[in-house]
Amino acid sequence: MAVTDSTQTDSTCSWLGLGIVLTGAFIAMMDTFIVNVAAPSIQADLHAGPADTEFIIAGYTLTYAVGLIIGGRLGDVYGRRRMFAVGLAGFTAASLACGLAHGAGELIAARLVQGAAAALLSPQVLAIIRTSFADPQQRARAFGLMGAVQALASVFGQILGGAVTQADLLGLGWRPVFLINVPIGIAALLLTSRAVPESRSPGADGIDWGGALFGVVALSLLLVPLIEGQQLGWPGPLVAVLLVAVAAVTAFVATQIRRTRRGATTLLNAELLAGRGFAGGAALVLLFSATMTPLYLGYTILLQDGYGSPPLRAGLAFAPLATAVAVSSFLAGRFIRRLGARAVLASGAVLHGVGSGVALWICLAAPAGVPGSLLPAMVVIGLAEGLFVAPSLNAVLEGVEEQHIGGASGVLTAMQRLGNALGTAVLMLPFLATFEHTHAAGAAPARGYTLAFAALCAAVTLASWLTAALLYCVPIGRPPARRAETSSADR
Repeated sequence: MAVTDSTQTDSTCSWLGLGIVLTGAFIAMMDTFIVNVAAPSIQADLHAGPADTEFIIAGYTLTYAVGLIIGGRLGDVYGRRRMFAVGLAGFTAASLACGLAHGAGELIAARLVQGAAAALLSPQVLAIIRTSFADPQQRARAFGLMGAVQALASVFGQILGGAVTQADLLGLGWRPVFLINVPIGIAALLLTSRAVPESRSPGADGIDWGGALFGVVALSLLLVPLIEGQQLGWPGPLVAVLLVAVAAVTAFVATQIRRTRRGATTLLNAELLAGRGFAGGAALVLLFSATMTPLYLGYTILLQDGYGSPPLRAGLAFAPLATAVAVSSFLAGRFIRRLGARAVLASGAVLHGVGSGVALWICLAAPAGVPGSLLPAMVVIGLAEGLFVAPSLNAVLEGVEEQHIGGASGVLTAMQRLGNALGTAVLMLPFLATFEHTHAAGAAPARGYTLAFAALCAAVTLASWLTAALLYCVPIGRPPARRAETSSADR
């Protein structure tokens, strides 16, 4: 019989189990966005300053991103279901603390814990799907559902944040934005042990805690400038920190490779890092992720600051895009069976460039109702993201040995978050520069933001097509030789 994960106690994940782990993924992703719309209400109620408000939003993103690699490795060592449950419990408790916070400091601390808990549960979602759905078709369908859930969570977070804050339920104002996670988290926790299979890596013998600390510091040095750079205007010291961070990340990777060669316990295995399929696939995930967040942010600014849309209406404007992502994510598995993973991913990347290119043309043509005219382009962008985001994770993990699945899942999820931050830092530069230029020339805000969004779309188009071209340089979607040999021996 083929060997999969040697300590796995349940061989398959039921669709109920999948629903539970996707529930965890949903609330973790939703809380990345839900606070954005509620931030003004939080600031007024807690008498928080601009810096406090910024850290309430950014603190979650920071601890979420820097903890993902450690979270994935902990799943390998101590069990993926167990770490998912611990992360979900921590996220639920932190959400309760957020909802009950009486000051900005309390809310910031709770958000930091909430992000760390999300970092623990999120990699387990990928790892559980990858290890417990043996049939490739079912696994592709499960990844498609994951992509649909994440897309809906990103939009639902913005809509729910605006609706709940505006409704002022029971006079609680913004607090139900966090408290809604509590009953959802408790219900999912009660079902986790009976519906989600347990698995761990057969070769995992512990955690390199020194390497983990080094990695957290290095990633923090990298992410803090990327997250805060635009807000602070990229002062010199922040740029210096970014340069130090690049050296620190390089040293971290080199240290992990040396420890692997000596046979010492590592956080990242050198075999995983050296694999061209995984390393190249992770780079593609980062590059495509870099196009998404700035596009969403620029579109939101265009709607709200350029055309005066209230936050709730601006959130609803993303509903067609999210629906398109959900539909194409669900159908991507069928396309992969017929055309192959590389063709589908390339189609998604090219289509993303086409959608942003159409948005660029519409903005330059500048019809009277730019937001409404952009709707077809945003639907195309949504269809493209559904064909790339979740299928790319599945394709990259397909080439990873079972013993490294947790660590690989953590790295890929971290690449998504790092790509989001990097894209916001880099691709928003033409947006901001164009708006400042048009504003100085006396253009009306609507015209200035329209041209700024056009500049952003041009950058997104180039990055999307670069992703499509690089796809053909990466051996993506190939099963590892050891697993292929074992399977053929079985036959």
